[in-house]
Amino acid sequence: MAAVTLNNVVKRFGGFGVVHGANIDIADGEFVVFVGPSGCGKSTLLRMIAGLEDISGGEIAIGGKVVNDVEAAERGIAMVFQSYALYPHMTVKQNLSFGLRMNGNPKADTERRVRRAAEILRIDELMHRRPKQLSGG
Repeated sequence: MAAVTLNNVVKRFGGFGVVHGANIDIADGEFVVFVGPSGCGKSTLLRMIAGLEDISGGEIAIGGKVVNDVEAAERGIAMVFQSYALYPHMTVKQNLSFGLRMNGNPKADTERRVRRAAEILRIDELMHRRPKQLSGG
């Protein structure tokens, strides 16, 4: 993992401002949740951090490196969407570890990180279920 910093990040769609000067510091290893009403810019902010959405202003740094012009695939960031962008034939554990495994992460570290994520999210009992066995709510 790496620290993520947003400095005065702005997003506009045409003349309509969606994110207005976001300033956030997320420490390496810190667990963060964005909470807010529908349409307030949470997903847009995450998409900008991941590189899936261009920013209109400001600066995004990952691991101390400004990534405004770095492609999404090179940022080392992954997103899990609420609408199932999950592999139905894999368990929750396999889905959580997929990105790390495809990135060549060592098996022991992947296991540790997935186990830690399950603890934080309190989903230990769900790790061997498949997506169709989960509730969306």
